[in-house]
Formats: sequence, structure tokens, C-alpha cells
Amino acid sequence: NMKIFLTGGSGGIGKTIKKTLETNQITVISPSSKTLDLNYDLNVNNYPLLDGFIHCAGINNINTYNKLTPEDIFNSYKINTTSFIELCSKLKIKNKSNIIAIGSLYATQTKQGRTPYTMSKHALLGAVKTLAIEMSSKQIKVNMVSPGFVDTPLTRKNNLRNRINYLEASIPLGLTSPQSIADVCNFLITQNQAITGQNLIVDGGYSLIGI
Repeated sequence: NMKIFLTGGSGGIGKTIKKTLETNQITVISPSSKTLDLNYDLNVNNYPLLDGFIHCAGINNINTYNKLTPEDIFNSYKINTTSFIELCSKLKIKNKSNIIAIGSLYATQTKQGRTPYTMSKHALLGAVKTLAIEMSSKQIKVNMVSPGFVDTPLTRKNNLRNRINYLEASIPLGLTSPQSIADVCNFLITQNQAITGQNLIVDGGYSLIGI
């Protein structure tokens, strides 16, 4: 059966991706942050040959530009962006596989207080596009799946109750469920043959009306 490597498997979206793939008889290798700390050297020699990789790990610490330290920016880059590139390089991934970076609306838009996160997600999209070209010689497809506002604990942590109420009322299809993200990932992992270097936005239409 297929073997997929997943970072961030304990988060709201990651858990649902893991469960969805496993329901379809796919083995999901999802080390905890203690087992594989993305802040440090990524030793992945012990993992088997893989049929795909999904980078769902991410951090989003909110602060305005004038209160940021260089460490705030570097930490976001390390977890959200450069660890993805490192893992694409170091993991043993079969030819013709699919790689997915979980992005965000902040890969193309932004709002105040999101400098490190927005920078890291914009950079991640750039990495996805470039790796899609570079890995095409192996017929490996590399794409980004960008959730909008997904009903997870992180979304509720980063948004006040009145903001949540506003989102639920204003997003054309309402808050996005983690399952919707997982279903797109499952399609890409199991069926995608020709989509590469793309940013698939799964946001219930929210980006149509502005972030």
C-alpha cells in the first residue's frame, strides 16, 4: 500500500488528513514534533521509500512589524518554509509521486500583525512553483493547498468571537471544514497526474470578497 509522510499530523487539519488517508488504506508516517523537530537538523534516514509527502506543520505568531525580533521571522521561515524544502530533498520519494505544501490565504494576501507568517507562506508558494519545475524530471508533482478560515482550535485562538461570527456570516460557503482540505489532499495524493506548481485555494469563496 501507499506510504505518505506527513508533518503537523497532530493539528486540526493534519489529524483530519491523516485519518482520511488511513481510511483509504494509505499508511501515514507522521512523526511528532519531539521525534522530528523541524527547528533543527532533519535526520530522516530511517524513513522508508515514500509515495508522497504533505507538509502541514506551521506556526503563526501574531505581532506587528515594530515588535518583531529577527528570531520571530527566522522561526516562521524554518517551520513553514525551509523545512519543507529540506524534507523534499532528504526524504526518499518515489518517481511519479505527489508532494503537497499546506499553504494559506496569506500565501497571496495579508492583514496586520501577520508579517512573519505572510512572508513564510509567500515564500512557500515560491518554493512550490520552483520545486514543481525542478522535480518534474522525476514526474513528481508539487502543489500547494491553501485553506481559508478552517474551523480548527488555531483559528479560534487567533480570532476573537465577534470575528468568528463575522467570518461564519460573510464567507460565501461558511467556515471551511478540515475534511474539505483533507479530501483535496487525498485526491492529489491518489489521483493527480498533471496538476503541478499550483495553489489550490479551498476557502469557501472567502478570497472572492477579501481577506
